[in-house]
Amino acid sequence: MTREEQITFCKICTKQEVDFQHGIICSITKQKTDFSETCPNFESDLEKLDQMESIITPEDIKQKMASQGKRFANYILDFIFLLAFSFIFGIILGVILLNISPSSLQSIDEDNKLLNYSLNILAGIIYYSTLEVLTGRTIAKYITGTKVVTLTGEKPDYRTILIRTICRYIPFNAFSFLGSDGSGWHDKISKTRVINV
Repeated sequence: MTREEQITFCKICTKQEVDFQHGIICSITKQKTDFSETCPNFESDLEKLDQMESIITPEDIKQKMASQGKRFANYILDFIFLLAFSFIFGIILGVILLNISPSSLQSIDEDNKLLNYSLNILAGIIYYSTLEVLTGRTIAKYITGTKVVTLTGEKPDYRTILIRTICRYIPFNAFSFLGSDGSGWHDKISKTRVINV
């Protein structure tokens, strides 16, 4: 960042206080300001500077949005990884139920579609929400070089990811990202976007 940009940063991000005896007081130095265009006492706040540089604007997000091809690849790859996770989840659940309540295993063995759908949804919620809350990425997103961010470019919180994950189970959601803007219902409802890293 150039000196001129740093000065602009100083003017925008610092608050001057007015002291009726001394005039305008600089919030950085806590002294009377002695500048009109520049500040000779200016010291760059590197932490604030890093925060300002890491902010992604909505225009940046639009430029970095993952293509429909990558979104489709994410869908296929995550479907495969979710099947593997569901298989492992089923084995772990079976072992736990065998030790706690062996008779309950019979209800799972029977053709109980509602229970099977519920367990599959639970496995999906665990898979997507755990990975996206911790890293902003599923295994497929690591492979395709994409990640989930909020509309302001920040890492989504748990509530946002949970809403996003539950919205994946809206019927025909998988086809919703084929629209012109490349974002699906689970993106729009949770106010998130998938961008290239």
